[in-house]
Amino acid sequence: MNKPDRLIASIENDPNLPSILFFCCIHGNEKAGYEALRSFFDHILKHKELIKGNIYGIFGNQEAFLHEYRFVDKDLNRIWTKSHIKASTQNHKVSEYFELEDIYNSLYDILSRNRSTVYSVDLHTTSGPTKPFIVMNDSLNNRAFVRNLGYPVIFNVESYIEGALLNLLNDLGHISLAFEGGEHYSAASVKELKIFCYKTLYHSGVVSAEDLVSIGIDEKYFRSKPAKYFEMIFRQDLKPTDQFEMVGNYLNFQKLKKGERIATLNGRNVLSPKSYQIFMPLYQKKGEDGFFYVRRINTFKLKIARILRNWNAERILTILPGINKVNFYTLSIPKAIVKFIPKRFLFALGYRKSVEVDSDKLYFTKQERKLRKLPKLKSFLSPYKV
Repeated sequence: MNKPDRLIASIENDPNLPSILFFCCIHGNEKAGYEALRSFFDHILKHKELIKGNIYGIFGNQEAFLHEYRFVDKDLNRIWTKSHIKASTQNHKVSEYFELEDIYNSLYDILSRNRSTVYSVDLHTTSGPTKPFIVMNDSLNNRAFVRNLGYPVIFNVESYIEGALLNLLNDLGHISLAFEGGEHYSAASVKELKIFCYKTLYHSGVVSAEDLVSIGIDEKYFRSKPAKYFEMIFRQDLKPTDQFEMVGNYLNFQKLKKGERIATLNGRNVLSPKSYQIFMPLYQKKGEDGFFYVRRINTFKLKIARILRNWNAERILTILPGINKVNFYTLSIPKAIVKFIPKRFLFALGYRKSVEVDSDKLYFTKQERKLRKLPKLKSFLSPYKV
């Protein structure tokens, strides 16, 4: 088997029109994304005259794909950080560092030509059966795009997962999300991923619904119900040496009973502490995430949060002594004060991630980003500073 090309296919019309970046196989064993993109481009390339924008299909972990591994040395969807990106230019003994460097340079080449809105869609599948869903960082431009796509939407991934590709693209100010289409080796997953690609064309304005129907895409795909929203509230972290196994066959969003035995970790039972909903249980050998707990978010609260962010309501907090806005992205809050500030209020303002910088202060970063250019690889710095 030959390695797939990094650039699976592309349609380039005008850099002043929107661009869509589809990624697949960031995890090498998730082959449904590759099959879906190949089929999608085989179809859409025959109708290039209908495309009012630019479309790219970018392949992820080539080496892991050949062996049907999730990854070879490091999870490629956990290393898009300043330290790993720097290391990728110095150490090609790590297979995923080579992949990162090559993908980064492809992104730089594409994004340096872009002059309009960028939509980044990372196609994934899961190790267990599931209905499709969206995972994304909690920014207003992401929310606006997914509002009418008709899928469950998961917030707060940025608080639990470091180094995901979508985090980097979100930090650059682009609309970015991951779409999970179903189980790894299911033909239904390929179909779901293809449908999502066509939905992205429509909701980004790159192709009209009428034109998509004219080339054989069922119009029912563009009559979606409003999204349902959830947030991550817990992640079961796994180390490479951990012995972990789920107990039973759980589905995403399945409700648990308090005290229910859901997994074993190093010979000990893992019990649900409350009646949470389980999310992305691990049913494969490799992975750093055993499972997550999620809970539903009220859409009224999301509307209030949007108003607060548009008003730049974090200015209210800076009135309090000791709280400072370090820059556009970051609030510095003394530990002695933070316990009196409702976490839900910080979340509403977009400040979902906290970093302990010293013994006295916590730095909270938000997900609303100003648009920035991707620097050349060897001069990479984090898109924002603490």
